[in-house]
Amino acid sequence: MPKSLLDAHLVGTILLCYSIFNIAIAQNNSGVDVLTLKNGDSYNGTVAHETFTLQTYYGIIQVPYVAMSLLQLGTQDTIQTHQGETFFGRLLDKEFTLLRVLGPALPIITTDIKDISFTTRPTRQPTFKAPDSIETENGMRFFGEILDTDFMLKGSDSVQLINRKDIHLIDIASFSEGQEHLCQITLNNGQVLYGEINNSHFQLKTRFGQTLQAPIGEISTLAFATNNNHTNLHFNHRRRLSPGNIIQDYLTDETAAPEMLILRGGRFIRGQKQGDRDELPAATNPGPFAIGIYEISFTQYDKFCDETNRKKPDDGGFGRGNRPVINVSWKDAKAYTEWLSRMTRKTYRLPTDAEWEYAARGATSTIYWWGNELQTGKANCSGCGSIWDGEKTAPVGRFLPNPYGLHDTAGNVFEWVEDCFHNDFLKAPEDGSAHVIPDCGQRVIRGGAWSFPPAEIRSANRWRDIPSRHSDDTGFRVVRELD
Repeated sequence: MPKSLLDAHLVGTILLCYSIFNIAIAQNNSGVDVLTLKNGDSYNGTVAHETFTLQTYYGIIQVPYVAMSLLQLGTQDTIQTHQGETFFGRLLDKEFTLLRVLGPALPIITTDIKDISFTTRPTRQPTFKAPDSIETENGMRFFGEILDTDFMLKGSDSVQLINRKDIHLIDIASFSEGQEHLCQITLNNGQVLYGEINNSHFQLKTRFGQTLQAPIGEISTLAFATNNNHTNLHFNHRRRLSPGNIIQDYLTDETAAPEMLILRGGRFIRGQKQGDRDELPAATNPGPFAIGIYEISFTQYDKFCDETNRKKPDDGGFGRGNRPVINVSWKDAKAYTEWLSRMTRKTYRLPTDAEWEYAARGATSTIYWWGNELQTGKANCSGCGSIWDGEKTAPVGRFLPNPYGLHDTAGNVFEWVEDCFHNDFLKAPEDGSAHVIPDCGQRVIRGGAWSFPPAEIRSANRWRDIPSRHSDDTGFRVVRELD
């Protein structure tokens, strides 16, 4: 390139970079972007790049700078937005420029980048007041507009055409290749329909303008929020919770820790008189604590494995992403809580047996948190009436939360707790702390699982397992101690 053209190109690039920089500064004075290289070096400033282009399995997505929250580069590149979207794929941009306040502009080759944490900036992009969304089996989330208008649902004895304007939510359970894709459709009026859907693909126009096409076998949930005014359906479960009761810490790399719900604790009766011997009712009084709204997912646990060079657990062919992690021992679960504590500088641990039942009951005293009788579609077990029954785990949060706002405390996967197993509550601590003895051979698991009958998902039901055992029906959720 001739020197004069090169000079002009450099001047133009510098002017463009500083133009973006000045716009960013004018929009927000609250913070700076943090860029970390693979060699460990870290720099602060503003990334002078208008859009970030990611090649995903479903098509190319271009995310504007003002929407960016996190960029992570690795075997699989990840983009997260301030609005909660998550995209996986391969970043197509080759280089960035970081504009520093107290230093010259820094050119960066993308292959040298580990991650970029973007400061929050007001967006000037078009937004949807209540966007539709697609969540995939591997944990991706797209916001925008679902372009499909009609859905043909084949039930056991009928075929029904359903218009999108009547739909609130579609949950999809995909099984092995060549088998059907079972769907659970929740209408705006609260009616729930079950059957096989005939769509092979779904189309979504992202809020950034790109049209993506996703095969049904890759989809976990379709949410039609634009036409829904109800507040009692499970996709809008957050409206049932007090925002002040939800806390979420951040790891040292600025990624989010599990979402936790603060519970005040207090005296309650655990156990069930008509249950097994080890469930005979006893009063206990746990103090305040915060517990995970969801079971720990594969996405969350896999990050722990990546960061600690730990072998990832087998998913049993069920899928990873937003499904509850399985094939983890009690020792694995403990190791996760210890790592999470280090990464957040807060104290995380497994719940005690008393805390778990207090949280799972949701202030109820019935056999299940919803009542004394089994109700179809309330949980995932062998005989609960869900589309995953007896076949596989369901992605976390696919059922209505209990009265406290916690998901999957009945069914889906058993959950490890801290306690050693005892045949009764006679010597259990009255303050709700863990009942342990040195080197105990069995730990308690709670909640029942996808492969167990309804009797095993009772709030009082207790099972036990050896601490080193791995199973495709057992995972865990975490507790965070309050400051």
